[in-house]
Amino acid sequence: MNFKIWLLASVLVFFACVGHAQTNSNQKKDYKNSPEWISMMHDPNANYFETVIAFREFFMDRFLPEEPWDMAKEGGDPFEKEVGLEVEDGSGKKSEKEKAREAKKQNPNEPNYADEVRAFKSWFYSIQPWVQSDGSIMSQSDQQLIIEKQQKELKELEKTNPK
Repeated sequence: MNFKIWLLASVLVFFACVGHAQTNSNQKKDYKNSPEWISMMHDPNANYFETVIAFREFFMDRFLPEEPWDMAKEGGDPFEKEVGLEVEDGSGKKSEKEKAREAKKQNPNEPNYADEVRAFKSWFYSIQPWVQSDGSIMSQSDQQLIIEKQQKELKELEKTNPK
């Protein structure tokens, strides 16, 4: 009798877990229509790779706001290639997807996001050294410990190898 109750309870728990997992996987955020990347880049617990995906999906069919110094560049902004908005195939020519994205006009009713994109670029480059293989970002305290360790090693190296 106890075995039957245990088996029944195990089966019910299994199906409850499977149902919960499917519900969570179906609740993917709408990165394409909502600028989730803005809050994600300010969240120290956000996954780096997921944040970049959110940014990429949001700007896939939009123009990135241009900086005055970006206009003089030939070949586009390297940042767009790094986040996956442009794909270089080696030919130097733009893909059909890139041409279609550039052909679309900026919606005048949509916010510009220039300040947010500028902040994202800064975040994107400055946080890269602290990204773990699973996409988690090393905590500020762990970052500080590494910096202090490196400074200590440099001081010791300078003592052993004076100029």
